[in-house]
Amino acid sequence: MRVVSYKRISTAKQELDNQSDSIEKQIELFGWNKVGEYQEVISGMKSRDTRPQLRQLLADARKHKFDRVIVFELSRLGRSVVDVINTIHELEECGVHLFVISNALDTSTSQGKLFSYFVNIFNSMEREMMLNRQSESIKRLREKGAKWGNGNLISQDKRDRIVLLRSQGLSYRGIVKEVEVSLGSVQHVLKTHQEVDTSVQ
Repeated sequence: MRVVSYKRISTAKQELDNQSDSIEKQIELFGWNKVGEYQEVISGMKSRDTRPQLRQLLADARKHKFDRVIVFELSRLGRSVVDVINTIHELEECGVHLFVISNALDTSTSQGKLFSYFVNIFNSMEREMMLNRQSESIKRLREKGAKWGNGNLISQDKRDRIVLLRSQGLSYRGIVKEVEVSLGSVQHVLKTHQEVDTSVQ
């Protein structure tokens, strides 16, 4: 069993030695083969995307350089529940199990797999909620004719008018002048409308 450790402390004066001792004893107890370690001194308030060692660990997990990650406690993995869930989910997708010393959590066991199952559920829920929030934001901006990214969002009224004018035989250039939107926007609206019609049929 190839295992790596991940240790994080907020300041250089904190208990890195305590984490190291506990991790080393656990590895020796199970007879695992330690093939690497990742450690960093960084605030617990920093997101996982700003932690170079954690990012490296996840990159190496995708390359299948180890089979298991051992940490002292879950809080070492992220600043929030969402951060921790995302990290565990990413490891599981790579086939890498996690062992947490403080509560003896092992994602390779039946209990750990149940935990991973709920992690996946919460991960999916978070993704769905994020997409819903984004969709609602776009809808509100579109109603106001505001901007999203680098371009203007087209209101539903304008989208309907574009489809209507095209059905009446007006050219793309004519629609651009009539509705006062870009040619690219007209093409996108009509393409989207055509795809919806096709899927309904």
